[in-house]
Amino acid sequence: MNRVAILALAPALLLLGAACGDETTVLTAQETTGVLVTGHGEVEAPPDTAVFDVGVEVHARTVAGAREGAAQAAEAVITSVKKNGVEDRDIKTTNLSINPEYNYPRDGGQPTIVGYVVSNIVEVRVRKLDNVSKVVDDAVAAGGDSTRLQGIRFEFADNTKLVQQAREAAMKDAQAKADQLAKLGGVSLGDPLSIQETQASQPPAALAAPAAAKDSAFVTPIQPGTGKVSVDVQVRWGVR
Repeated sequence: MNRVAILALAPALLLLGAACGDETTVLTAQETTGVLVTGHGEVEAPPDTAVFDVGVEVHARTVAGAREGAAQAAEAVITSVKKNGVEDRDIKTTNLSINPEYNYPRDGGQPTIVGYVVSNIVEVRVRKLDNVSKVVDDAVAAGGDSTRLQGIRFEFADNTKLVQQAREAAMKDAQAKADQLAKLGGVSLGDPLSIQETQASQPPAALAAPAAAKDSAFVTPIQPGTGKVSVDVQVRWGVR
C-alpha cells in the first residue's frame, strides 16, 4: 500500500498526492511551523530521607553452618534498626544468596568446593535524618565482622511542591526564549500549540564512611547535602 503524505505549509496545505484506498499521513501546521523552544527549571532543597543497604556475609564449611550464622547476624542487624525507630515498612530484603566457595588448584586441576557463603542484605529507609548516623553505627555493631554496608543515598519523601516550582521556572525560561526568538525573527508570538515535559529528581549521592565500632567515642559523619529536582519542557508557539 502506498503512503501519501500531506505536508502542512502554513497557512496552506500542499497535497502531494492522494488515491482512493491509500493510507494517508497528515502533518499539521502545528507540527511544522511556529517557534519551538526548550525551557529548563531547577530547584534545590535539602533531602529528608536517607536510604542505605546493610547486611551480613557469613562463610562456613557447610550450607547449614553459613545459613545459621547469617540468619543470626542478620536478625541482630534488623533488630538494631528497629530499636532505633525504623518501621517494618522501611526495611526490605534486597538480596539473599547462598553460593559455594571453590579452591582452584595451581596445576589447573578440577576445582573443589571448600565452603559456602550466605549473604543477606536489607534496604533501610530512615525518615529522620538526625538519626541516620546512629542507625548505621548500631546496625554495623550488631552484625559484627559479618556486616556489609553498601553505601547510602538521599531522597525526597514527597517532591510534589519542588516539581511544581521547577515546572514554573521551566515555563518561564521557555517563554523568555520564545519571546526573544520571535522578536529577532520579526514576528509576534501566538498561543502555545504544544507542551511536552520531562523531569528528573537528582538527590545528592553519598558513600557511607566506615562505621564506628560499638564502643567507639566517634560517630560516623554523614552529610546529606542538597538535592535537585529539574523539569524540562518543550513548547511550540504559534506566530502571527
